[in-house]
Amino acid sequence: MAGLVIGKLGFGKDDFFYGMELCLHRAGREAHVVNTITASACDVLLVTAFWYLDAYLLQSFLSDAGIVKGAKPRPIIIVGGMQATMTPEVFAELAHYVFIGDADDHLGGILDAIENGEKPDCEYLYEAGGIIPKPAVCRPSGFAINKGGKRGVWRVEIARGCKYKCAFCALSGIKPYTEVPASEIESTISSIPKGASCVLFAPERLLHSEWDKIQDMVSRRKLHDMGQDVRLEHLPKCGKPCANIGIEGPSLRLRAQIGKRFTEKMILQNVEAWLASLGRLGMLTMYFIADLPSETRDDYAELRDLFRAIEKAEWSRKLTLKPVLNPLSPKPFTAMQDAVIHPFRDYSAIWRDLQRNAPVGQWGFRVVESMVWGPYERIRDVIVERGKSSAGRMIAKMGKKALIVKPQMNERKEFARQLLGFAAKHGLSEDVLGIDVSEVF
Repeated sequence: MAGLVIGKLGFGKDDFFYGMELCLHRAGREAHVVNTITASACDVLLVTAFWYLDAYLLQSFLSDAGIVKGAKPRPIIIVGGMQATMTPEVFAELAHYVFIGDADDHLGGILDAIENGEKPDCEYLYEAGGIIPKPAVCRPSGFAINKGGKRGVWRVEIARGCKYKCAFCALSGIKPYTEVPASEIESTISSIPKGASCVLFAPERLLHSEWDKIQDMVSRRKLHDMGQDVRLEHLPKCGKPCANIGIEGPSLRLRAQIGKRFTEKMILQNVEAWLASLGRLGMLTMYFIADLPSETRDDYAELRDLFRAIEKAEWSRKLTLKPVLNPLSPKPFTAMQDAVIHPFRDYSAIWRDLQRNAPVGQWGFRVVESMVWGPYERIRDVIVERGKSSAGRMIAKMGKKALIVKPQMNERKEFARQLLGFAAKHGLSEDVLGIDVSEVF
């Protein structure tokens, strides 16, 4: 076949295209962004799947494009990315192949085989009904992509994998920690226009063994580093007026359970030191996880105590805090993949009261309120995380409205129960999905 036509498809923010673009770059190939009209004209359609919702969005896209796996010889659909690696059996029902792990060193050979009219022979390609291989591991390399937007932010990967092994996170279970050498990063940074905005990303940027050198490169190039994610213990060194940290457990007991033994004293000291280093106002996003195994209301009472301690501190007048509560997503490759989840617990009410300091009144420091996933979102998630091939077949049969519907807040509990009933008809009972439908702690 001459002139292989390759389409590329992703959902959500264009940040998520980085891995696909890196693989295409390493393969020496170009791909075209497709829509529902142009996708069927491709020989190969590459899809990047970042999180659970992408399974539903992919099926919706294929349905609108009139593409059904196996109905025609083209396009050949290949799905990769973190979610595809974690739940390949789901995506294999929608696509011809699922790539497991990092495809940096492998996509070129796969595309060459297809172009030559051959079936790709790669040990990391999974087909429905086959044996799931261990994820491919590739060394990251210097590469930059402009993610677009109003200011054109450049993204540069500086490390891959994670040294930490937090019980809820799949990253360390999928790939080992590996750094891009500073020499490669320097070459990449030198290709970015002076004065541009960039994000140097890694699971923990400040852990890079040559972080000081990298920062010096950014400074000499007069780049604006927009990265905000940082571990609590590194917060005072990040130098950013806006930062994101993962506290995770509402209490020390739950934090210890997942591998983050952050005491209240440690949290307060690091936030204070960070604000002192700034010499100005700071905005801090704190991430927490709900529905961790064995949690009780006492854990949230301890979190309220943390907020009270922040309120008493003089430095809190310089703080804007955005607390975010994400209910547990039971990811494969994690120690919590088999944890029972409680989608109908009213975490929204718990979180609203905490953020507003009910019934006393507002806190003595600025709080930016955030919403919490409800039962509908959580059940859609657990279907993908645990449903395997049955979930893929179920999603393939869902109507367009059911794939993309966003019910109103007061409708989500009813929609969640309807979805559970539909899942049960496809062999995905509450027991199979690991769901406890009780609404109380």
